[in-house]
Amino acid sequence: MKKTNNASLIYAEGLSLLEGDGRDGAYQKGADLLKQAADLGHAKAQYNLGICLHEALGLKQSHEEAYRYFQLAADQGHSLAHYMLGCYFIFGLGCISSEEKAIHYFYLAAEAGVAEAQYNLGVILLEKSKQEAVHYFQLAADQGNSHAQYNLGICYYHGLGVPISHEKAIRYLELALKQSHPKAAEVLGKVMMATLQT
Repeated sequence: MKKTNNASLIYAEGLSLLEGDGRDGAYQKGADLLKQAADLGHAKAQYNLGICLHEALGLKQSHEEAYRYFQLAADQGHSLAHYMLGCYFIFGLGCISSEEKAIHYFYLAAEAGVAEAQYNLGVILLEKSKQEAVHYFQLAADQGNSHAQYNLGICYYHGLGVPISHEKAIRYLELALKQSHPKAAEVLGKVMMATLQT
């Protein structure tokens, strides 16, 4: 138990340094502390160390090492680590690309409520099961994910996995537009024109 408490304290100190301005080598010190806590088995430290390695924050970028720490955190049920592993398997970062494994990890993160995972899972599933894709877009859209809102608008506009509904298409495209989605305005204009012609 003492070991876990020590890991938690080390993790908290490391995270505090990483959340600062990076002066006087604070990022490197923070990352070093995260590594200590991660190597003691602290799941949040493993995940955050993976992020440091992914983004070269206080450490040299290494997708292989980031993957290793994300995997350790994921093995302890860390949902954001599941999401990152999904991304890593999609792009083959530090591992061999595998859509099947990406789906597995995105699914775990999506079921835990990670909006980005829900959106990405929807994108992958669009070619396999449009209804399932819409389900995950809906979950992410309800959490305010603008890309999911945009894709949901497209689905309702074209009837992909759902009955065509210009009203719902407009609603979701407007939500995406409010968050400055780059393509929402153009498609929203098309849907409104189509509505006027019916």
